[in-house]
Amino acid sequence: MNILTIDGNNLVHRVYWVANNMLKKDENFHVYMFLNSVRSYAEMYNAEKVYCVWDEKPDYRPNKRKELLTEYKGTRDTSEKGREVHQKNELIKDILQKMGIPSIYPREYEADDAIAVIDYLFHPHKHIIVTVDKDLCQLVSERTVVYDPIRKIEINLDNFEEVLKFPKEQFLRAKAIAGDKSDNIPGIKGFGQKKIEKFFRGEVVFTEEEKQQFEKNVELMTLVDDGPEGDYVYEQIDTCSFDTDWAGFKSQIKELKFTNILKKEMPWYTRFFQTNSLMDLLS
Repeated sequence: MNILTIDGNNLVHRVYWVANNMLKKDENFHVYMFLNSVRSYAEMYNAEKVYCVWDEKPDYRPNKRKELLTEYKGTRDTSEKGREVHQKNELIKDILQKMGIPSIYPREYEADDAIAVIDYLFHPHKHIIVTVDKDLCQLVSERTVVYDPIRKIEINLDNFEEVLKFPKEQFLRAKAIAGDKSDNIPGIKGFGQKKIEKFFRGEVVFTEEEKQQFEKNVELMTLVDDGPEGDYVYEQIDTCSFDTDWAGFKSQIKELKFTNILKKEMPWYTRFFQTNSLMDLLS
C-alpha cells in the first residue's frame, strides 16, 4: 500500500506565493493550485491513502521546542500579510475531507512530528512525504521517500548524499552543527561544510560549549514519534474518515468557479471518488 502524506502548511505557503506572483485577482486561486497539486502527487505515486498534516492545533498547546529554545521559530512572519497566506486553510481542509483526505494535527509539537508518527504507524508500507522541509529527510528509509515539489525531485536512499551533501547516517548531526535559519536555530560558529566534514572524519573536536550546543540542536531537530504526541496522532489516524462526498465536492467547486476542474471532472472522480455509486457520478 502506498501512503501519501502532504505537509499542508508547507504546500499552502508555496502555492500562495506562486499565485501571488502570477498576479491572479481570484483570492481562491491558490486553493485551486493546492487541490491540483494534491491530485498530481496522488496520481504520481498511485496513493491508496492520502493524509494532509497541519501545524494548527485544534486544542492549542505551546510548542514544546520553545522550552529548549525560547527563540525557536522567532523569525517567522507574524504580520497581517504573513497571516493572509493561511486564511483559506479551513476551506482547503473542508474540500479535502470531501475528497476522502483527512486532516491530521500535532499535539504539543509540529506537523513534522505528526508526519513522523504516520511514518512509524504505517511500517512497512511505502510512504511518500511531499514537502520542501529538509527536516523530514531524516525519515528517509528503504520504504520512505521525500518528494520536493520545488526541485521536482524524489529524495531517497540512493540519491540522499548527492542531494543533501551528507549521507543519511550523518544528516541530522550535520544539520545540528550547521543550524537552521528558517527555525531560528543557531549553528555552531566557525563550522561550514568543510569543517563539518572534518568533524565526521575525526579531525575536529568540539569544545565543551560547542558540544552542549550540538546536543541541544540535535534534540530540537529530532522528530518526536512516540509518547503523548504519538498517542494523540495515532488516535486521529485510528478514527479519521475516508468517506467521500462527490455531490458536495462538485457543489463547492462550482461555487468557487474552478472551471478547469469541472471541465475535467472524470480524473478527479476516478482518483478520489471511485468507490462511490454510479448514481453519485451522475448527480
